Amino acid sequence: MLAGGDRESVGAGFTDSGFRKVVAMDLKDLKCLVAVAESGSFIRAAALLHMSQPSVSSRMRTLEDRLGVVLFQRTSKGIQITEEGQELLQHASIIIRQLENAEAEMNSFRQSPVGLVRLGLPTSLIASFATPILERCMEEIPGVKLRIVESMSGYIIQWLQGDILDVGITFGASAPPGVSITSLAREDLLLVGKNEESLNFYKNSSGDVQFSALSDINLILPGPEHGLRTLIEKQANKQAVKINVVIEIDAFGEIQRLVSKGYGYTIMSSAAFNDGFCQDLVACRVANPAISRVVNVSFPTARIRSRASKEVARIIEELVWEKIQGETWLATADPIFMKKHR
Repeated sequence: MLAGGDRESVGAGFTDSGFRKVVAMDLKDLKCLVAVAESGSFIRAAALLHMSQPSVSSRMRTLEDRLGVVLFQRTSKGIQITEEGQELLQHASIIIRQLENAEAEMNSFRQSPVGLVRLGLPTSLIASFATPILERCMEEIPGVKLRIVESMSGYIIQWLQGDILDVGITFGASAPPGVSITSLAREDLLLVGKNEESLNFYKNSSGDVQFSALSDINLILPGPEHGLRTLIEKQANKQAVKINVVIEIDAFGEIQRLVSKGYGYTIMSSAAFNDGFCQDLVACRVANPAISRVVNVSFPTARIRSRASKEVARIIEELVWEKIQGETWLATADPIFMKKHR
């Protein structure tokens, strides 16, 4: 929290009979609102804030009088936040977080970066990047606490838009609303089968599988909500190819197990293939056209990036560049990103 007490105030505008009324709200008012809403009790909120229960109740009643709205319904069974209270709660949470981030940011200039950074990593890249990112962060920015969340790229984008994550690795050539992206690389995806014999039947003379051949291949893919599935189907529509999905499952590990048992084939990142736990699987490129996607480091646009999150992004960029130079990831650097690292 901010040093020197909670005497900061914020203004809130409300329209009353055509005139704009500005209501001063003490920062402690907002902290009380959040504590009561989260704890569901004035008594528990008072304990969390190290205040007396009458002081918390009095602040909420005074705030309601100033705003001219009811923030909490008080009943014999307890309290329940109202629609107006829920609206103010969203703003209060953002204001408090921004003030805390500002203090942490200012403090970080006196020392190495500090604070919590919430990082979203897509499932297909988690094995390749999670541990290297953690190790390098612990070595280079020990004051930063990194919390890694694994999910589908689409959910990572939603959490960035909702200001739940600070940084994320996402896929896509354009920035979604509320998210800023820096394109790092374009990675080719592979067709993965049980063994060499299973793939040889579909390979051409160059050792690749023609995209058109996917219509004859039993595919095991994640559901339609998954970015990978969307990418494949978009390419298939362009090529007038009807893909044959026999199993839908949003579980990367289980997809590999099903392929290893011979239930079908899948399409995945080369990074995921080389770092997967089913080492007996085999893979080849899909060609004419290839299936590829852009890899980005992404931030929410709803707030200013902290120094800690910038440092985590820097480490991600360094690791992506190193991976591109290696032999296990079939990816090429984005031209601007390449120029930056040459």
